[in-house]
Amino acid sequence: MVLQRLEIEKSNDTPLVLLESGHIKIHGRSMPENVLIFFDPITDWMKKYTEHPAAFTNIDLYLVYANSCSIKIISDLLRMLDGKYRQGFDMKISWTYEQNDESAKETGLELESMLKIPFEHIEIETETKSKKRILVKNLLTGKTGEISQMYWETIKGNGHDKDFEILES
Repeated sequence: MVLQRLEIEKSNDTPLVLLESGHIKIHGRSMPENVLIFFDPITDWMKKYTEHPAAFTNIDLYLVYANSCSIKIISDLLRMLDGKYRQGFDMKISWTYEQNDESAKETGLELESMLKIPFEHIEIETETKSKKRILVKNLLTGKTGEISQMYWETIKGNGHDKDFEILES
């Protein structure tokens, strides 16, 4: 059975998703209005894929930002794949994050600790280096991280600025 490729274009609030045999890619910001609706086709595809995965699967994750609901679903998807890895299917996770983004780095480390799939942590230069950066503390998690001015405006626009403390602007 050949599984159809699934591609979801990125938006301001959702990541680019490319799912095909042997390659899983999720890049961008993940804070969809309805996480379950957004991830439903991805979860369906993953369930079918894990029935007959490729001999090797490259999992390429670069989440500029992901809300806690997105991280929960992504961790569930990775656990599905981890089950197949434990059965002998070869896999590798490439976790990319921007320098100074301690939150994304920590999320990668937390995911790695839950899985047996080999993890590669890739720190890249901040894409928005030329844009103003703000150091914030998430008051819900206690984590600090550097975000772009543009992203801060998105947080404020969604009414979540009360969940953060600006440490340095």
